[in-house]
Amino acid sequence: MAKRIWIDDGSVEVGLDEAGRGSLWGRLYVGAVIMAPDDEAYFDNGVVLRQITDSKALTRRKRAVLADWIRENAIEAVVNWAEPEEIDTVNILRADMAAMHRALSTMEIPFQRILVDGDYWLPWSGGAGVTEPVPAITICEGDAKSLPIAAASIIAKEAHDAWVRAEVAAQPVLDERYGLSRNMGYGTAEHIAGLKKWGPAVGHRKSFAPVRSAAPLFRSGGGAAGK
Repeated sequence: MAKRIWIDDGSVEVGLDEAGRGSLWGRLYVGAVIMAPDDEAYFDNGVVLRQITDSKALTRRKRAVLADWIRENAIEAVVNWAEPEEIDTVNILRADMAAMHRALSTMEIPFQRILVDGDYWLPWSGGAGVTEPVPAITICEGDAKSLPIAAASIIAKEAHDAWVRAEVAAQPVLDERYGLSRNMGYGTAEHIAGLKKWGPAVGHRKSFAPVRSAAPLFRSGGGAAGK
């Protein structure tokens, strides 16, 4: 079971993780979650908590159930995102950090420590007039080791996939050409084949190599990408 508190010193910890970082199309989503410090805070004495783990290890149905539970029972749970245009402008790492900073800025509960999945963090001071950054710990594979990070990964993944499904419902051509309802924007063989045939659509991350390499082929061969 992932740890609820990374350092047991009474500090309130917020976990951060993202979904859609490796996608070729669409937004990157981040989640930020503060969990209660002990099982007794929950009516089931932590039974559901012990099922929370890396979102990638969960079935779609179980992830959806856990995401609902987290949103209802966490002390606080928020999401934010970076649009493809931001990703292409500043690069994926900076867009990820910016979205995480925005998520933290929207939180209402004070916290004293940030737990981040991965090995990189851009210090965050907490807003105007605050000069000292909030202490942060980066944790490789944190979504399997830290409960708040795992919870953040689940709500980020649910928000990301729900947004993709809504976009596909509004623009069925995205599914017909790139199979987005099946790959959620990631670079599967079906998605790459669609890029090579149709070129990039609006929402593709032009700074990503598979998209960038498909664009010249499209420009020279004609077609209707982005429509």
